[in-house]
Amino acid sequence: MTTLDQLDRLDQKTFLAHLHPFSQLPEPELERLARALTVGHHHAGEVLLKAGEAPACLYLVIDGAVWEADDPQAVLPRPPDDALDALKRGNPSLVCVIAPYTTGDAFDVQALLEGTSKRNFVVGEPTRCYRLPRDLFLHAVQAHPVLANAYQQKISQRLAALRGPEETEEMAAFAVAKIRDAYIHPPTFVTAATSIHETALAMKANKTNSVLVRCDDEIGIVTATDLREAAIVQRRSVDAPVGTLATYELIAMAPDDFLFNALLRMTRHNINRLVIREGSTIHGILEQIDLLSYLSNHSHLIALQIERAVSKDELKWASRDLVNMVRDLHAQGAKIRHIMQLVSELNKKVLRKLFDLLAPPELRDNSCLLVLGSEGREEQVLKTDQDNALILRDDFSHPDLKRLTEEFTECLLEFGYPRCPGNIMVSNPYWAKSVAAFKDELFEWIVHPTRDSFLQFAIFCDAKAVAGDDNLLRHVKDRMYRLLGDHRAFFSQFAKNTVAFETPLGFFTNFVLEKNRAELDIKKGGIFPIVHGVRSLALEYRLPQTNTVDRITALSQRNLFQPDFGVELIEAFTYLSALRAEAGLEKALQGLPQDNYLNPKALNKLKRELLRDSFKIVNEFKKFITYHFKLGMIS
Repeated sequence: MTTLDQLDRLDQKTFLAHLHPFSQLPEPELERLARALTVGHHHAGEVLLKAGEAPACLYLVIDGAVWEADDPQAVLPRPPDDALDALKRGNPSLVCVIAPYTTGDAFDVQALLEGTSKRNFVVGEPTRCYRLPRDLFLHAVQAHPVLANAYQQKISQRLAALRGPEETEEMAAFAVAKIRDAYIHPPTFVTAATSIHETALAMKANKTNSVLVRCDDEIGIVTATDLREAAIVQRRSVDAPVGTLATYELIAMAPDDFLFNALLRMTRHNINRLVIREGSTIHGILEQIDLLSYLSNHSHLIALQIERAVSKDELKWASRDLVNMVRDLHAQGAKIRHIMQLVSELNKKVLRKLFDLLAPPELRDNSCLLVLGSEGREEQVLKTDQDNALILRDDFSHPDLKRLTEEFTECLLEFGYPRCPGNIMVSNPYWAKSVAAFKDELFEWIVHPTRDSFLQFAIFCDAKAVAGDDNLLRHVKDRMYRLLGDHRAFFSQFAKNTVAFETPLGFFTNFVLEKNRAELDIKKGGIFPIVHGVRSLALEYRLPQTNTVDRITALSQRNLFQPDFGVELIEAFTYLSALRAEAGLEKALQGLPQDNYLNPKALNKLKRELLRDSFKIVNEFKKFITYHFKLGMIS
């Protein structure tokens, strides 16, 4: 006859058996831990664990909800709905809830492993929890690597594990391909005495992003990024020799080595290019974008079609299949950031070629075509709104400019690039004007900012030159940085939008869904806060990078973040972007309009947990931005 105690143990064991990573434990260990579980009943507002306190047990939520919070006193005196309303109103001083824990969630593992809790854990509604004594949990972690691996991993490690099978597929595409099978850029050499200016001209003349530098018996490499860093950030003279900018410890591979190994080498060293050499003979440079292109003949074909297009119809034909290319690359396991870079390059090729087809030589020589916003940051996956502008040289005008810019916009509409709802396109005279006019606009945006001008400035400061004379953009951005240096108060006002939207983590459920739809806005709730907060910091530190991941890396190198947090922030941003892209591809295949919504219930449990943890990092970042820019002091 089964006793009541045996039934309780059976329920506890069943609960553990369905809970990752306990589900991977051997049967005897599962039984032992189940016997040690006790049930706690907790009322709303009860503090289960305080910051700085040593936990006595691991809590496993049976039902109800528990909040992880910075300061429980900020919300405890008010009913939960009032606290939620305060968050919705965007008051950064009340953004104290970091994450919710509901059925099947465990907390606080980090506190048990490290000895004390960094956060407060507050009961949000009547809740039942299983409690596993601390000593038993720590013994189980030591005895069973499956627990240690699961609970000691950071989000970046768990994301890596999640995409492991996909990366195996990605590697398989390179299994038999050699480096010589991909496109290798012919080497361009300069001497160490060559000036920065002359080196930039050599890059432009040879259509390359890097040159090799001869210095006595050594050979180094200098990239376009190195030149921009020296000229813009470090303000070195363009007549200074380039030799001191070069990296002389070259990472090289032989042309008969496998592309598989080249990918591993680039990933391991976090680099975008390899020198290809045999002995003392240098064959050239293998760029990451070309390695990625080899992954899909389809993408390489699109690039060739764009380059060879001699009419608008041919260009339209070449750009028609970008969605299918993205789908194929994603199915083959290509990383979402690599897909973004490839799509960005192809989109820029389309715009550059279209501009060349439509604009007469005198307009091309006296203007600079820009991509703005997410295109400027190289963070676009699918064809979305047009965001572009045109800077004209001072005192230059063209009688046919209005017709040409309108035709440019209409052609992109035909190509499948939707019209920008905010009319941020070259066909709008506000976004097609002289260097002096853009400088005047920057003065108004920075010195006399308004709600609308913050948005316009945010879009513009991510600008990247696509065609024409990119020096025109440089002149405008030089003016931008001088104005920012004189008006430091602008940074806090600008950064405030980082905390303008609520992170869609609810008090009583895992995710807050939009009213009238079973989806959440992943851009507004997660991607935008990272993009805008990082953009605000990048402006403050005068970083030349526009890509969000590149900006986070550069900020980490300046020790603005703890190294681990910089990695976590990149992984959270990348994961949220990947989920957005996957949802977008699915809607595109169904013929549905593109938006930023996804249904978390369509994700498996692991992906939902990673989504929640990514939002948790977003909240941590919002807190950092709030403190860094003193947003609590801004009315």
